[in-house]
Amino acid sequence: MQQIHKTLALIIPAGVLFFSAAANAVIVLQNNETVNLGALMNTGSDRKFIIGDKMFTFEYVTTPSFNIQQFDITAKVLAANQYGLNNIAFDLTGPFVDGGVNDQTVQDMNLQYTVEVLPEYYERGIRLCDTGLSFNGSSGGTGSFARVAETVYAVDTGQLLGNMNVFNNFGPPPSIQDSQVKDWCQLYGTDGYRAFQCNKNLKFFANTDGGFASCSFVRQEFSQIPAPGAFALLGVAGILGTRRRR
Repeated sequence: MQQIHKTLALIIPAGVLFFSAAANAVIVLQNNETVNLGALMNTGSDRKFIIGDKMFTFEYVTTPSFNIQQFDITAKVLAANQYGLNNIAFDLTGPFVDGGVNDQTVQDMNLQYTVEVLPEYYERGIRLCDTGLSFNGSSGGTGSFARVAETVYAVDTGQLLGNMNVFNNFGPPPSIQDSQVKDWCQLYGTDGYRAFQCNKNLKFFANTDGGFASCSFVRQEFSQIPAPGAFALLGVAGILGTRRRR
């Protein structure tokens, strides 16, 4: 697994922070703020951005089909759960499309990234649990499809946690699943994770002349919980009950 930075330095008012004098700036995104995917992946970039209490590192993006300069990452800070902790998400947006002349070529993109709880928040007891995947894929024409598949690992142990899938298959017969959520804490009986590595594959295939397969956004969402005994550290008072299960 890629070694992840363990220490933070200084938050700069301009909205970036630095890990060392030799490191490049890490982008800090507020809710609905955007960074271009191509700019993020430029040579020499740290390929890192922060949303809320989460650090994301885009390890690689490969695609023979799409121009990554046409894609953006948009930060999402979503509603707080019963613990007062916000779900953190990002949308990958842009023109995912295969259509027109039937060339029998699948248009695809592969993306590998990590998400980690920033060290000061991890020390206060915040843990990752659920991962959520959703998209607005559509398809038309016999045999056409839009699909996103993802494999999730626990960074600290290298454990394969499982797979997630969303899809719009025209069929026949048609099959559609536009969102999926998995609670790895529940599946493995743990009290939460510090970091995940996610390997995402996106495929779009128009099987016939005049067919289509497309999508304009893919959302990745992460929920979080307090570790046992962490309420005082988090400053969460008067909240009782058991961990949410989906």
